[in-house]
Amino acid sequence: MMKITEKSDVYSYGVVVLEVLTGKQPIDPTIPDGLHIVDWVRQRRGGVEVLDASLRARPESEIEEMLQTLGVALLCINSTPDDRPTMKDVAAMLKEIRQEREECMKANMLLNGSAENEGRENISCSVGTSSAMVVQHSSYPSSHSTSFSASSLIYTSPPNVKNNS
Repeated sequence: MMKITEKSDVYSYGVVVLEVLTGKQPIDPTIPDGLHIVDWVRQRRGGVEVLDASLRARPESEIEEMLQTLGVALLCINSTPDDRPTMKDVAAMLKEIRQEREECMKANMLLNGSAENEGRENISCSVGTSSAMVVQHSSYPSSHSTSFSASSLIYTSPPNVKNNS
């Protein structure tokens, strides 16, 4: 309809986020078949391959954060304006992604401090779509998968281990 609304601003914001994460312009000569950046990202379902090559070289925890941010951008570019989030919701989602990463980094520092003598434990954080995130501990051999939010740290069995309870 070419009417400027809050929802059209949200769409534009989503396009800008796509530009930042992909390193491409909305109409970019490097995008095959002359697709618009929105269609190109949707076609690839927002996978890691749409991230700019220089960003894919970043640590895994940062890539996870970028993919979550890409997910927020995909919500912003929803083809149905009423289904797009408000900018207030977008800001809250981005803040949550950042807070979860910071919590994971704190847990990483605490666990690395307690595992300093062993020197073998690596922690990989995966930011989820809710307020919880998954932290996987990798040791020789692999030990626990941990799920936590800001208020709790709950240990669970890894998916490949049978739990007899």
